[in-house]
This record gives sequence, structure tokens and C-alpha cells, in this order.
Amino acid sequence: MTPLDMTNIIKSLNKPEYLLQPKAILRRIFGQRDTTGVSEVAKLPWGLPLEVNPSEAIGRAISHHGLFEMSVVEAIFRLTEPTDIFIDIGANIGFMSSVAVAAGAKKILAFEPHPALFQQLGRNISLWAEAQPRIADRISTRQEAISNKEGTAVLRFPKLGFSGNNGLASLELGNSCEGDYAEFEVPTTTLTKIIAQCAEPIGVLKIDIEGHELTVFKAANASLQAGRVRDIIFEDFQGLHSEVSQLLSSFGYSLFGLNKTLLGPVLLNDQAAVTRFISRSYEGSFSFLATRDAARARDRMSPRGFRCLEKRACQ
Repeated sequence: MTPLDMTNIIKSLNKPEYLLQPKAILRRIFGQRDTTGVSEVAKLPWGLPLEVNPSEAIGRAISHHGLFEMSVVEAIFRLTEPTDIFIDIGANIGFMSSVAVAAGAKKILAFEPHPALFQQLGRNISLWAEAQPRIADRISTRQEAISNKEGTAVLRFPKLGFSGNNGLASLELGNSCEGDYAEFEVPTTTLTKIIAQCAEPIGVLKIDIEGHELTVFKAANASLQAGRVRDIIFEDFQGLHSEVSQLLSSFGYSLFGLNKTLLGPVLLNDQAAVTRFISRSYEGSFSFLATRDAARARDRMSPRGFRCLEKRACQ
């Protein structure tokens, strides 16, 4: 057996979102149909409905097993306190905001600049409010991009690839937007201003803005160095030695890669382990935790099992 064969076996087996949810396997096998351009309302493991497009990457994952980026979802469940403010930067259709609702955050601020995604985010919050009216009071949405200044900026997304993955819009003109792309002007604000508008420290900040994270964090250096955000969950394709990781480390954060096994979540704290994780990833995303309280994070993330798969009513 070659190393490549072993890697493929590990990828196929390390899917607790399927193996711990037998119904998800049946949906994956028998749920294949022509869904081009057709939306459906999926039921998430924590009971909230979510409008998704099953022909798009994020929507397809949620349609099949109710989850997307399971290691991030589990981290939000375990790290969020009932007294926390949760900030969702790059909220997309609201999936991670729904996780924060179910995890019990007292306040969620969701930012999404893309007009169509922002409308779908609003529709999903309306669905949650119909199920549990008090949820609407806990969530605020803003159609803004987060950058290094207040004003406007150009949001770009690939014309050909965006319908298959609507998480590709970015203020950065990077690889995902090479070739034929669309663009339009969007309002911007800064992380510093968002933090200043919150009377209390931020418990958890989830940010996924396709390569613009470094710009955002550099502009918020004073607030981050002051510890105004306890936990930051972000996407990075370069690992613990990336510019983003090094910057957050210089601000006093401890850095961990977020991984999962069949037994539960795992925090990775060395580059070799992160590199192995990235090479074995089948989700195509590599997420990390920057925390001001490493001991707390280790304690919260150490128990076995997956809280996100527990049968629960939304808090």
C-alpha cells in the first residue's frame, strides 16, 4: 500500500458527520437529483432550518449531512459562553451564525457584503425567528465588508466558479478571482470600530474573507493587543507560520490548528501536525484558532464526542 493509498483511506474514514449520523449516509446515497438552481430548506442537527442551494458546495454539504466545516462548528459549540458576543465576518448564508445561536451566544453580529448572500442570510434569520421568535432579538446583520478603513471597496468574485462555491467573493484580487470576474462596490467598516461599538469584550470572532484577514487584523492591532477578542477562528492555507498566525501570536494569542477525528475534535499545536492535516483534508479548508486563553481552549476542546451532533433544542 502506497502512502497515497493510506492518505485516501484516512480521508474516507475520518468523516464523523457521516459515520455518527447514519441518516446522512442514506441522504448522500439516495438523495442525488438534479438540483441546479433549486433551493431547499435543510434541518440542521441543532434544530434550526436553513435555506441552501444543494448544487453549490456549501449548500451541498449542509444538504447531505447538516454540517459544513465540522471542526469549526465544534469549536464554536465548545468555546462559546452564554455571556458571549459572537461576531461572524463573512457570514455568507448564516450557517456559522446559526451555530452561535445554538451554542448559546447572547448576541450575534453577522457581516456579509454580497447582496444576494445577504438577502439569503436575512431569509434564514426569518426562518429561525418563525421557529423561535426570541432568536431575532439576538442577531444583528450588516451588509458591509470588513477591511482597514471605513468607506467603500471593490468586492470581486469569479463569474464561472461562484455559482458552484459562493464563498469565493473577496476584496483581494487573488487566485480565486483570476480570469473573468465580476465586481461591484460595497461599503466597508473596520474591526476596530466593530469592537468599539460593543460595550463588552468579544467572546468568539469567526472570520472567513478569502485572504483579506491579514489586512483586517493589522488595522485592528490595538484592540487585539488589548485582548478585546478572546477567541478568533480563521481560515488559512499556510499553517501556523503564516503571516496571519505570526501577527496574532505577536498580539499575545496562542495558535492551534482545528482538526477532528472519529472520537472528537483535536487541537494541533505544531507545524508538522498541521501540514499532515492539510495534506489529508477533504473539505478544502484549513481553519485555525487564535486564543488569549490556551488553557481554557485545551480544556474545552479535550472531551471526546461532538456537541454539535447532540440532539438539542436551540438555546
